[in-house]
Amino acid sequence: MLYPLLAVFVGALTAVQSRLNGQLSKDIHNGIAAAIISFGTGWIVLFILCFGIKNERAGLRNIWKGLTSGRLRRWEVIGGMGGGFFVATQSITVPQLGVAIFTIATTGGQAVASLLVDKLGISPAGKKKITIPRIFAAIVTLFAVTVAVYPDLSKATISLFAILLTLIVGVVIAFQQALNGRVNVVATRPLATAFLNFLMGSAVLIVALTVNLANGGSIGALPSNIWLYAGGPIGVIFISVSAFTVKQMGILNFVLASVSGQLVGALLLDWLAPAAHTSISSYLVTGVAMTMSAILLGRYFESRKR
Repeated sequence: MLYPLLAVFVGALTAVQSRLNGQLSKDIHNGIAAAIISFGTGWIVLFILCFGIKNERAGLRNIWKGLTSGRLRRWEVIGGMGGGFFVATQSITVPQLGVAIFTIATTGGQAVASLLVDKLGISPAGKKKITIPRIFAAIVTLFAVTVAVYPDLSKATISLFAILLTLIVGVVIAFQQALNGRVNVVATRPLATAFLNFLMGSAVLIVALTVNLANGGSIGALPSNIWLYAGGPIGVIFISVSAFTVKQMGILNFVLASVSGQLVGALLLDWLAPAAHTSISSYLVTGVAMTMSAILLGRYFESRKR
């Protein structure tokens, strides 16, 4: 149970990260710039750790040796670009679709792609058959997420292009997790894997911000609240833990557990530190219960087949 609990834990942390990055984006009036700040603070933490700790330096050398020897292919190390693509897409589509539709579409993309990734054996966990219990868990989780964000659906607007782009980014994130797992097998150090991930993601975001500013975007004054810069370190924890756990769980199980963690985290935030105009919703509580039940049932049926 250690690995599912870790996945739920880092999923809950992403709910906190979303709250922090969302407020930072609002304060400086630029979502992509907020993402670069988040990636930048995380990358600084990783730089200090990876070059300050002997074992982490060895992990970076392992990645380099893997590339030069052919053990790692170049396409396997670009997973971090998916994170940058996710944040850039989020800043473009959320204003059009709203958070509810964005959450549903990305979860759907991740769930479907995770089945395919596991089927093809792209993650280090190897090939996993597409079984009825796995399909059931993916469908119920998607339905549970829809229930959880149902109150916000009335505020959503429909844009087919934005929805398609959001589905694609969900697919990309599933492949990103698999590639991070492959890199970590070679690196043997999750922080070294996260270092590469943040480096690749930052490259995508810098290009996105350049385009944004060229088209009239602007960046406001940086806020003084130091906690708003904690999104990056939280991202370090997420990438490091996910790279470590994917090998044991497979992509679908990790995605479903982390999504349930996000819902649990959102529930706890609404209870302990509610934002303006938010409160604990019975829909969110129901969505959390449904997601956890789907995961437990899926794992129960999988364990019976072993």
